[in-house]
Amino acid sequence: MKKKEIFTSKRERTLWFWALLVFIAIYATLFLGGQLLVFIVERRLIEQSTFYLFLVLILAFIFSGFKSSDKRLEYWIYAGVITVYGMALLRMNLTTTDRTHMFEYGLLSILIYEALIERKLNGEYVKFPVLTAAMVAGTIGLLDECIHHIISYRVFDIVDIGFNYLASAFGVLISFGVSKLQRIFTKQE
Repeated sequence: MKKKEIFTSKRERTLWFWALLVFIAIYATLFLGGQLLVFIVERRLIEQSTFYLFLVLILAFIFSGFKSSDKRLEYWIYAGVITVYGMALLRMNLTTTDRTHMFEYGLLSILIYEALIERKLNGEYVKFPVLTAAMVAGTIGLLDECIHHIISYRVFDIVDIGFNYLASAFGVLISFGVSKLQRIFTKQE
């Protein structure tokens, strides 16, 4: 009897790997010591790095689109959506921490969603990939906040739980929307 593989393709394995790395990065920030956290906040390093990381993200999408002509439209759509998403976040009256939650959990949910879609495309049964990805990523955010309650120098905030679920939903809806837009545009050509 042949042993069933965990992943249905190399792409699925890669997407889960990246989702794991994002998960680890999010949880690694839990243990930034009080002094280091104060240093980062006082020097406004989070605000500055958010802008530059956002810029790198846009450039990565643009240059990735140049590598593959059949995916170029998809990358331009993603770049446009990310730009609009980023500008909307900048205009919102959110703290820098809330904005980073939007990026972290949005990216995590996109990776989970894309892995689930890849699994489904390879013949595995995946029930409600949009909802599943948003709920899994949001629940990871919920656990993150629960850990904040235990760590003395972190603050538990129920509003952050809502932001984590909202960011997860936005991420999945962006990915879902981009693939729908690409199908619409390619049918028109």
